[in-house]
Amino acid sequence: MVPSLSSFLAGVTSAPFKDLLDLLSLPPERIGRALGLLAAFMVACEWSRIALGTTLTRSALAHVVRCLLTFVLQSIVLAVVLVLADRAYPGRGWINLGYALLLYVIWYLAGQVTSLVRADNEGADLGFMTVGALITFPVGIVAALLT
Repeated sequence: MVPSLSSFLAGVTSAPFKDLLDLLSLPPERIGRALGLLAAFMVACEWSRIALGTTLTRSALAHVVRCLLTFVLQSIVLAVVLVLADRAYPGRGWINLGYALLLYVIWYLAGQVTSLVRADNEGADLGFMTVGALITFPVGIVAALLT
């Protein structure tokens, strides 16, 4: 007998997604865990980007994913986190911008590690990171000013 989709999804709850959104709002009492999650995300993006570049060198889809992982995905996620954090905890916007700056340092260091694998990659490229900062920090500054 083939199981149905409803039986497959019978025990699924939305609790993990609520917990993730709560953690992404940078709660002051769990800031270490929240920053650890975001730092792991940054490192995973950089390492996935370099892994795709060394294994799937001729794949167009891998190239598009690598481009998104270079700065777009990371900077947009950080911008969304800054907005979520400012809405959840008003008045902490400037502190959260400091945390975002710390995450950019971690992003830079993870990109530098990828240059050990391939010297000709875009890891920790200050041009790409500047464009990412132009996405992240104006959003964070506006959110901090509004809360």
